[in-house]
Amino acid sequence: MSSTKTPEATLYSIAQVNAITGVAKPTIRFWEKEFQEFLNPLRTQGNQRRYNRSNIEIIERINHLVRSEGFTLEGARRKLELEMREGSESSLPEEDQLAKLADTMSDYLLKKLLVKTTT
Repeated sequence: MSSTKTPEATLYSIAQVNAITGVAKPTIRFWEKEFQEFLNPLRTQGNQRRYNRSNIEIIERINHLVRSEGFTLEGARRKLELEMREGSESSLPEEDQLAKLADTMSDYLLKKLLVKTTT
C-alpha cells in the first residue's frame, strides 16, 4: 500500500501559503478574522496554522475580489456568501433541472430519429 498523501490532504504552513498566493502573512492572519466563516485553518499542537487546498483557494479568491475587482472586505464577504449559496444550490439537481434535462434529451433523440427516417 502506498502512503503518499493526495494533494487535497496536504497541509501548508502560512509561509508556504504566502509563497503560493503572494498574499502577505499578516494579511492572511487578518483575513482569518474577517472571513471566519470561510477561512478556518487547522492548528498544530504548537498552535501553528496549517492550511489545506480549500483554504488556499479561498485566500486566492478573496485576494482576487479585493485586489483585482476592487471589492471592500464586506463586499468580498457578501460575494463569497452568494457564491457558496449558489454552489450548494446547483450541486443538488432540482426537479425542474431534471425535467429540463429530460425534455432536452427527448428533443435531441426525436431530432436524431427524424433525420434517420428522412434520409
